[in-house]
Amino acid sequence: MKAVGNNNKLPAARAGLPPFLRENASLYVVMAAVLMVMYALNGGKFLSVQNFSSMAYQLPIVGFLSLGMMISMLSGGINLSIIATTNLNGIIIALFLQSVSVNGMKLASGEMVALAIFLGLLACILVGVVNGLLIALLKIPDILVTLGTMTLISGLNVVFTKGYTITGFPPALVNIGNGQTFGVPNSLYLFAAAAVVASVILNKTRFGFNLYMMGSNPVAARFSNVDTVKVTVFQYVLSSCFAALTALVMIGQLNSVKASYADSYLLVAVLAAFLGKVSPFGGFGRVSGVVLAVIILQLISSGLNLLRLDPFMITATWGGIIIVIVVCRGLFSWLGRRIKPRNP
Repeated sequence: MKAVGNNNKLPAARAGLPPFLRENASLYVVMAAVLMVMYALNGGKFLSVQNFSSMAYQLPIVGFLSLGMMISMLSGGINLSIIATTNLNGIIIALFLQSVSVNGMKLASGEMVALAIFLGLLACILVGVVNGLLIALLKIPDILVTLGTMTLISGLNVVFTKGYTITGFPPALVNIGNGQTFGVPNSLYLFAAAAVVASVILNKTRFGFNLYMMGSNPVAARFSNVDTVKVTVFQYVLSSCFAALTALVMIGQLNSVKASYADSYLLVAVLAAFLGKVSPFGGFGRVSGVVLAVIILQLISSGLNLLRLDPFMITATWGGIIIVIVVCRGLFSWLGRRIKPRNP
């Protein structure tokens, strides 16, 4: 049976390294290079405590979205509806708290806040189930299904909010994304915990093994009696759960929700997955690689912001990086095919 995941043979010099170093050696090199370049461009401002504190608050939003995108890509798919799902979660939380709070949702009780979070999570799970069933049962391409649900949910978000921004959340909810514990943002603790849980699910469970198998060898998965419908549905439910976590952090940091928040982050989430060595064809990718890619992109983003570049120019930079990654991988693949026959 064809192997799944990251089982490639490695040079002897790297074989003795721990897995998290061995699998992501090139990403550590890129991170070091980015640090040096951004320091050269910005000087002491880039290495300041204030800048790193700002990055610690910003990183979890992109991190959650990137992990959710990675999970959808492991089978060769994609989740274009992840941003719309994130905003839907926040809007449902806001509308519920408004409806049950007589004195304003800022004074909502802890029980009501917990119930609102649960309802938002249920909405995200429902989106994941719909995506998974349409893809698995009707054999509709992932990109078309999630594009459809993205458009549908985005329209509903505007209808629910009438295009307005909803503000004024309870302190308990705001604290999730904007509070600190021992000087470290709570959202960063949440992201670290979520990354560990995602890694365990993907690497230590039957679901994770089946998901990698579906991406690397769909024929072998079918002949191995893998329940592809069940795996696909759970895959998109898990992806949507990361959208729910993103919404909680965004609520805390912005103290508001809106139908169009974080639209540009869809590109960044896809970029982080590519940079983190997740194969767009499925079957390959590690949480550790995506986390490192998110850190690298955050370093670039912060460095460019310190240069006071136009935000649209920064967005253009993300597109340029995607093109460079695709071209480089294509060249390396072509060179590999040319060299391999000469060195059997």
